[in-house]
Amino acid sequence: MENEDAFPANLAILLLAAVILALGGATYSRNKTWKTPASLWGDIVRKSPGKARPHYNYATVLAGEGKLDEALEENLKAIDIYPYYGKAYFNIGAIFHTWGRVDEAIEKYRIAIELKPDIVEAHNNLGYAYYKKGNMDGAFKEYMTVLEIKPSHVKTYINLGYLFRDTGRLDQAITEYRKALSYLPDYAPAYHLIGEAYLMKDEIPAALEGFNAALSLNPAYAEAYNGLGKAYLRMGRTEMAAAAFESALKINPGLEDAAENLRLAQGR
Repeated sequence: MENEDAFPANLAILLLAAVILALGGATYSRNKTWKTPASLWGDIVRKSPGKARPHYNYATVLAGEGKLDEALEENLKAIDIYPYYGKAYFNIGAIFHTWGRVDEAIEKYRIAIELKPDIVEAHNNLGYAYYKKGNMDGAFKEYMTVLEIKPSHVKTYINLGYLFRDTGRLDQAITEYRKALSYLPDYAPAYHLIGEAYLMKDEIPAALEGFNAALSLNPAYAEAYNGLGKAYLRMGRTEMAAAAFESALKINPGLEDAAENLRLAQGR
C-alpha cells in the first residue's frame, strides 16, 4: 500500500497492543514466591491446573514478556478447559497475527467475537487484518463496531485514518487523526500522520505544522524528521531537507526512506 513503509513503528504498535493486555483487576501480594506477575500466575497454574482463568492470565503475562510460544500454549489450555473463553481465542488470534498468520488470526478473532461480542480489540484487530488483505468494507464495519462500543478507542481512529488515506479520502483521514487527538492530545503519531496526509494533498505549510507538532512531543521521532525533510524538499529548501533527513538517520540508521530522500536532497 502507498506509503506503508513510512509508518512501520505505528503499525506495529497497533497490532501488538492486542497481545499485551491488562490483567483486569487481578491483584496479588509480592512475597518471596511471587516476585513477578509471571511467577504469581505460574504458581497458581501449577496449583490449579484445571481452571481456565489462571491459564489465560498466565498467557497474558507471558505475551507481555514476548514469550508468545508459551503464551499460545497457555491460551490453548484455557480453551481446552473452557471452550467458550472468548478472550483466550482473541489472544490466540493476536499471537497468530503477530507471527504473520493472518488467515488463522481472522478465524480466531471471529470466534472470539461470536463468543464475546464486546471485545473491542478483537474488532479492531479483525478490521486491521481485513485492511491488510484489501477488504476495506470489512475493515470499516469492524472499526465502526469498535467505536459503537468504545468511542474513545484511539487506535481505531488511527486505523480509520489509514483506511481513508489509502482509498484517497485524505480529508476524512485527517478528521480521524484529529479525533484520536481529541482523546489523546499528546499522541505524536497522530500529528505525524496529519503531516503525511497534508503532504499528500500538497499543502506544505499544514504538513510542516503536523511534523513539527509531532517532534515537539517526541524529539526522537525519526519518521517525523523524514516527513519534515520531504516537505522542505517540496519547497526547494534542499539544505534544510538534508538536515532533517540526517536527523532522522541519526535516530534510526535503518530508515531506508530517509536515506533515499537524503540522496535526493544532495543531488546524488
